[in-house]
Amino acid sequence: MQHRTRGEVGRTEILVAVAVLAVLTLIIVPVIWSVSRNARRAEVPLNVEAIRMTEISYHKAFTEYLSADAAPRPPHAVDADAVPWVASDGFRRLGWAPADAEVRGSYSVTANKKGFTVHGACDVDGDGHRALYQADTDHEATATTDNGVY
Repeated sequence: MQHRTRGEVGRTEILVAVAVLAVLTLIIVPVIWSVSRNARRAEVPLNVEAIRMTEISYHKAFTEYLSADAAPRPPHAVDADAVPWVASDGFRRLGWAPADAEVRGSYSVTANKKGFTVHGACDVDGDGHRALYQADTDHEATATTDNGVY
């Protein structure tokens, strides 16, 4: 029967620990990345819903809906970076601004006498595929793209 020395036992334990850490890293890193993308993307439906509620309040006060051009940038220009909020004229008139000074999304409103539709877009992972959200006079913010699009 062979006996292992302390050095041999220690090396085996270290190799096992390294292997376990490697496997955990392979599992945990993608999960953390996904949670991070979801958190950054969550800005858009929250803002789309806030714009929707602002439109409803504006209509109650002034009996009209307002359109707002895309702000702070057009939907095709969104990428993984947050940019400072710069309101279009429609958002200034509506009196809406996001809670944060910088946003990752693009927001716009198309309105007529009967109602409005709010649009939001983002590309928080920078892959060129935009996650799109929409809300209207009667419906809360919902995704119009697959859940896996960021």
